[in-house]
Amino acid sequence: MSQISELKRMLTSRKYIREFAEDYAARYGKNAKDVERDIIQAKKLNHISFGEYEWTGHYELGAEQKKTVSTLWTRMEFRKKFTDRRYIGVLMNKYIFSKVFAEFYGRQCAQASEVNADVLKKMGENTGHVVYKPNCKGMGEGIRILPVDTEEEIKSALECIYQVGNGIVEEYILQDDVMNRLNPKAVNVVRFYSLCSPEGSFLFAPILTVAHKNDISNGCQDALTSLVDIRTGKVLTDAVDQNEMVEYQIHPVTGAAFQGVQLNHWEETIEMMRRVVPLASKISNIGWDVAFTGNGPVLIEANTIPGFTTAQYSGYGWVTDGYGYQPLFDAVHGIGFRDDGRYEKVILRLS
Repeated sequence: MSQISELKRMLTSRKYIREFAEDYAARYGKNAKDVERDIIQAKKLNHISFGEYEWTGHYELGAEQKKTVSTLWTRMEFRKKFTDRRYIGVLMNKYIFSKVFAEFYGRQCAQASEVNADVLKKMGENTGHVVYKPNCKGMGEGIRILPVDTEEEIKSALECIYQVGNGIVEEYILQDDVMNRLNPKAVNVVRFYSLCSPEGSFLFAPILTVAHKNDISNGCQDALTSLVDIRTGKVLTDAVDQNEMVEYQIHPVTGAAFQGVQLNHWEETIEMMRRVVPLASKISNIGWDVAFTGNGPVLIEANTIPGFTTAQYSGYGWVTDGYGYQPLFDAVHGIGFRDDGRYEKVILRLS
């Protein structure tokens, strides 16, 4: 890149930083110049985005706390170093995932091309619904809940499945009473994060993810998310809509409170995750979605570039004394994680 091109890039970047700083300062009653300086320093440290800067409450953090903020860039650096990309397809292809993790899947699953009326009837006999998922998409895109109670519904479902093409069809999960009270119209989940490197394996930051208005619970699309105590399964916080940055003490549709809810089968769930994570240890950072049935936990899917928004939300910073999760990812520099007590409720060492 020529010196002139580099200068233009820097000037453009500073312009966007200045505009964001002015807007941020106006909304939060801060000094724009101070905010601008803080953002510039943060970008030098970890290439923080504007969204991450606001979401984590970076401006209000102390110098040591700022060093612990994990960003998309720092996590990508970690994954580049420690992930064997030959194994990614095991998680990205939902049908392969259902077979590799069959012991923890807990429901019927078939490739869309192999589905017929008899298969749909059998899959839907408990709930009257089946779920279609594209084989390799994430973020809740393309998922459809299809009724299959009647012959006409089965016919319509088959037409839909054949029309949309490659994917899987599986039983609709019958969730337990606790999840039903939060929102009975969708299968609500807990997102666990795992991390594997030569410095150790960890399970951390379990996030309760409850559908807001739609019939699919996905934090990137339409969900309210809360932080859960990894050792007890008790919900520690109120919920936040991470797309709107609005907090809720109770679900706006069902009226159910979030904070203090005790999730069922928690010891069984942690034991399941202790067995699941080593099966994918060649993939260094994963987001696992787990549903809760009356018979215990089941795996929904796993994500190789998992969203990380709620985990470092400023409103929940009190759980870790304002410290973020970068110390886990510092293994990229050969630095092992050491917990001084701040992460007691959110990080569990597996090995």
